[in-house]
Amino acid sequence: MQIAHNDFQDQLVRGLAHRMNNILSLFHGYLSLVVENEKLDPATLDGLAKIKLGASQASELMDRAQALVRPTASVLREIDLGQYLHMLRPGFEEFRGPRTEIEMETPEDLPSVHGDAARIRTAVVELVKNGCEATFASGGTVRIEARAEATPNSRTKWLVVSVTDDGPGIPAEIQERVFTPFFSTKKKQNAAGLGLTVAQNYAQQHQGSVKLESEPGRTVAELRLPAQ
Repeated sequence: MQIAHNDFQDQLVRGLAHRMNNILSLFHGYLSLVVENEKLDPATLDGLAKIKLGASQASELMDRAQALVRPTASVLREIDLGQYLHMLRPGFEEFRGPRTEIEMETPEDLPSVHGDAARIRTAVVELVKNGCEATFASGGTVRIEARAEATPNSRTKWLVVSVTDDGPGIPAEIQERVFTPFFSTKKKQNAAGLGLTVAQNYAQQHQGSVKLESEPGRTVAELRLPAQ
């Protein structure tokens, strides 16, 4: 799915996100001061904590919305994707449920990719987060693999990062909608429905793509990037 933009939409989203983040920063600042008041009762502190969490979620939503408009200048460099994934590995622990295991396999001879490390990180994290959320309640395994692929009858080579989970799967009738902005299969009220949209957008900025295949008991999400 290719996301269409125009200048007005881009300026509107960036302008709103900038103003909203300024407002939300006031929430964060004042709440941090208030919650330090030892005279507040536990119920009030609990309510303030929920407000602070909501402000954090709103800030994350604004950041994701900005990711969908035309990108600002990228910081491109050569990335050893295998090493990069292992560097990101500890951060994946915060997403997994108590009965979810995360496995990773990356060959040592992977070609490099020329790209923006922050955006590639975001794309990978969104795929891993989805896999962990799919197995959070029931438990299971999220397997992260990287491999190189050659396109038949072409010199084009690809680096593929696949994230496989053994969660319940995505019903066939809604699989085409999973990249639609704000569409979510999650039952959580705070689900933004932007994770796969952002991952796809960042992949497309690198002339790549995100592919999803799902059946009952198994979902595979693949991030494909052109190799060096």
